[in-house]
Amino acid sequence: MAKLPRNLSQHDIKLLRVFQTVVDCGGFTAAETELNIGRSTISIYISNLEQRLKLSLCQRGRQGFSLTQEGQAVYNAIQQLEQAHQQFSQLVAGLTDSLSGELVILTADQLDQSRLGLLSKLCAALQQQAPQLQLALDVLPLQQIELALLKDQAHLALMPGYRQIDGLQYQHVFSTPIFLCCAATHPLFKLADSAINDEILAQYPAIHPGVDINPEGRKQLQKLQAGARAYQFDTRLALLLSGGYIGFLPEEIAKPYIASRQLRYIKPAQYQYPFNQSIVTKQIPRDSAKVKLALHILQSLLV
Repeated sequence: MAKLPRNLSQHDIKLLRVFQTVVDCGGFTAAETELNIGRSTISIYISNLEQRLKLSLCQRGRQGFSLTQEGQAVYNAIQQLEQAHQQFSQLVAGLTDSLSGELVILTADQLDQSRLGLLSKLCAALQQQAPQLQLALDVLPLQQIELALLKDQAHLALMPGYRQIDGLQYQHVFSTPIFLCCAATHPLFKLADSAINDEILAQYPAIHPGVDINPEGRKQLQKLQAGARAYQFDTRLALLLSGGYIGFLPEEIAKPYIASRQLRYIKPAQYQYPFNQSIVTKQIPRDSAKVKLALHILQSLLV
């Protein structure tokens, strides 16, 4: 079966709906009335979809309209997507009548743009589909988040997937790079990357997150001399901007400071590691309906 794009944009969905209508109508001409757009515009939309999918979807010309094998597979996938959407709508309709009270969402870090965008879309969908729910968002240390989920004091969390513990379930959502940085007032700021190595870095105090992190991150930290501790990225940034330390920051948080030359990346091709983010819930939560709704919404946002 043909694979749809991993991340469907609104424009992708529009193109897929145009293609579905063309197939349902049996060709471009018949679809003009249904779509209320001209044949030339329909042709452009289909061509754009073919470029997006890197597939030839249909034959059109004097011999009439017909689907290619790939086009039939994509049409079948669209049908399955429509069925999944209908099932989801039915599920929500059955849930929202009984959903009320708080839905608690926790995070462990300062929100960068990726996580901020995901949570804001989740909250918007929850408010629309279950307006009786009262959303509560908070930031806690990793261990407190795990305990809150296990004790049913929170419903879900967006947190780094550094470890997995019994009783919780984890769904990886995305990964962003974390780079080694220093401030403009740090001695390494003007030193060329070609002159920097593990021995040079070990001479300068570095910021340690103070918690266990993923294996790639641990390997990077082992090269450094721990001289300060800060888990939260905003407090880590304050230490970096003091000019006394080197340390790791996610790209999205570091970017504006890199652009203004308050920070620099140190040999970014070598000194970096992935910052993996997961949605975490209790395996058998007390308020299962709330958790199920939130996870269904998240699944639709991550398509």
